[in-house]
Amino acid sequence: MKLTVTIVGMHCGACVDTVTSAIRGLPGVRQCSVRVGEAQVAFDEKSVAKSDIFTAIRGAGSFDIAGFTVSD
Repeated sequence: MKLTVTIVGMHCGACVDTVTSAIRGLPGVRQCSVRVGEAQVAFDEKSVAKSDIFTAIRGAGSFDIAGFTVSD
């Protein structure tokens, strides 16, 4: 499954690095690409839930989720 998340509160490369580390630290994440304002995550939905990914993003700093899309 692929998740594209719009993230508010990101401003720089350090934010990108922090969010990337938080997402990659989750079990079941196959691939992760982060840029300022957006993360694309390929993951195994049997190992990790979308809500876990959202929690990791929010927990990485003063970030919030503005929206998301899911595709297979």
